[in-house]
Amino acid sequence: MQTLIILGAGQFGRSFVSLVNRNQFRLLAFGDNNQALWNTGLSTALGPVPVISVEQAAKLQPDLMLIAISDENRSRELMEQASRSGYHNAFLKLSDLSRILDIRSATLHRMAKRITEQNISGSIAELGVYRGDIAWQLNALFPERKLFLFDTFKGFDEKDVKTEKEHCFSRAEVQNFSDTSADYVKSRLPFPEQALFYPGYFPETTSGLPDRSFALVSLDTDLYEPILAGLEYFYPKLSSGGMILLHDYNNTQFRGCKEAVRQYEKNNAPLLLVPLSDLHGTAVIIKP
Repeated sequence: MQTLIILGAGQFGRSFVSLVNRNQFRLLAFGDNNQALWNTGLSTALGPVPVISVEQAAKLQPDLMLIAISDENRSRELMEQASRSGYHNAFLKLSDLSRILDIRSATLHRMAKRITEQNISGSIAELGVYRGDIAWQLNALFPERKLFLFDTFKGFDEKDVKTEKEHCFSRAEVQNFSDTSADYVKSRLPFPEQALFYPGYFPETTSGLPDRSFALVSLDTDLYEPILAGLEYFYPKLSSGGMILLHDYNNTQFRGCKEAVRQYEKNNAPLLLVPLSDLHGTAVIIKP
């Protein structure tokens, strides 16, 4: 069995723990430059994992160091730091893996196949479109169904950011995710004639929409208020067997998502929810 150390004890590093093949690798520790984390047992999906300095990690000479940082410059700095500290074995960058392997999209394709095979009726929708990375896939997977796309297309709304700051859910800022537009997203769609765009603040943008059912919905707004509003609007409209792909459910950088789910369940009833082991903590909600 080979030994492994994950450099970077942030969201990506902690999420990767559940993906480690325990038959092939023994995870020794996280290596991190945050001294406040040293000599602690960081909570992960599979229990506490010790956090040590990068220098200490190098001295352990694991067979592999996984660089769990998305930024290329920071990844390179960590690799150089470990090498200067005497580490001479292999590195693997999580950013390289994530460019090739996409658990969320793979799950989306499986969900779409199930919906098609079971002939589950309803339209397709996404709340939180940003630049259309999921929207174009939804459009391609369901070329004969209407695709409803809801987003401010101007970034986070200040009302939602205020809630985030008041409850310490995230460090969201109004300008985040503002580099997009409905026209840009439309230009990416393989079947744009099937797409209906609703720019503005949700759920105000649903005013006047005729009542309809949905087979598949992507919820990816990151923040508490729009996630809760999305669940309240879409879940009752899901067809039996319909599904919601919920981004950031187990994301420690956007804790409002899980809180929104808890609030929805408190107000209504428990959801049939399956957490995934992708790096952003996605979950799937199924309507019985």
